[in-house]
Amino acid sequence: MAIDETLLESAANQQRCTLRWYQWNQPTISLGYFQKNEAEDSAEIWKDLPRVRRLSGGGAILHHHELTYSFALPGSHPLAKTPPELYVAIHQPIIDILAAHGLQVQFRGVSFRSKSEPFLCFGRGDERDLVYQGQKILGSAQRRRRGAIVQHGSLLLLTSEHASEFPGLLNLADQADRYQRAFLKTLTEDFCQAISQALTIPLESQILTDEELSQSESLEKDKYSVDAWTARK
Repeated sequence: MAIDETLLESAANQQRCTLRWYQWNQPTISLGYFQKNEAEDSAEIWKDLPRVRRLSGGGAILHHHELTYSFALPGSHPLAKTPPELYVAIHQPIIDILAAHGLQVQFRGVSFRSKSEPFLCFGRGDERDLVYQGQKILGSAQRRRRGAIVQHGSLLLLTSEHASEFPGLLNLADQADRYQRAFLKTLTEDFCQAISQALTIPLESQILTDEELSQSESLEKDKYSVDAWTARK
């Protein structure tokens, strides 16, 4: 999360455009920026899971068997003026690459809301979500800063025992055995190339300057590791 905020700052201050794909080394809940972190939202099965608050909005995400991306876009790019279109611009290449790997996903096409929003993001529905057999397998959220945007997204590949109500894409496709390092590496490389071509801009993938590395380390220590940040409402 600290690296993603650093990349947003670089987009705002230095006009850098960066795409980052990563995974989590343990099951973790990331809270949306504006989301409350209250006891009644904590299922017993989640009580021992670490939590972090991210910059982007939306509901909590249980990061486990997935690929997570962050995309930092400077305010000078035309898509920064139309944030809803950025979702489509990122999601469409993901659709295309998954199709090339035999996984046919599509946009949900309609949004839905309930009076009480579910705690987990995957229980919510937006028209730009990606679905497979009607099940949400990717959702994204954004945060703006001085015209620049960071967009986070989570591609759910396998069902987590901590949220079994949300099936993973490979489980739904009866291809769970594909969840291996080589396949994930190929996917992320293909996603990067397709998104770069779709937006007609060069992307820097997980490249941090010395200044960015120092800034992210400071943010990790002074912000994202502080209980008050995670617990804020």
